[in-house]
Amino acid sequence: MPTSRSIRLTLIAAVCVSLDCGGRDATRTSTAQSTTPAQPATTPPADCPPDGSWHECSVLKSLERAGLGVRRDSVPARDPAIAQPGLLLHIGPATLEVFLFADEAARKSAQQRLDTTRFVRYDQDLTVRADRSLIGAANLLAILDSKRDAQRQRVGDALTAGAPQPGRR
Repeated sequence: MPTSRSIRLTLIAAVCVSLDCGGRDATRTSTAQSTTPAQPATTPPADCPPDGSWHECSVLKSLERAGLGVRRDSVPARDPAIAQPGLLLHIGPATLEVFLFADEAARKSAQQRLDTTRFVRYDQDLTVRADRSLIGAANLLAILDSKRDAQRQRVGDALTAGAPQPGRR
């Protein structure tokens, strides 16, 4: 009569065979995946110059490095006070509108046309009247619609840390 231990070993062996535990196919798959070349995260793409200005690729990379799951919307961001369209990004339930300008002076000029009573800085508490965060850095102006203080801080820190500089990778 089989013992409970032998029954358990038989069941484990059957499960292992059905899942191909340690089989050649599993080894071949993991080997193939590990030998696939990957671009190092520290090397910016060729079209993303480290020139001290923000570009779409550097914005996305900075947010991803901050651990934020970012999805780009196919629809551009628009604000009545800003003439040009921007990037519309989704970070969880939050939305981030990113406007990139030729230089810091152009960004400051556009920022002055905004109704500042509708915004707070990302590192300030939200108010009843102002529930969106304004983030400005170099040639970037971003408007974050999020009620989560930790998220507002992480996004703001990622974007105000600075655009990639020349000579740094």
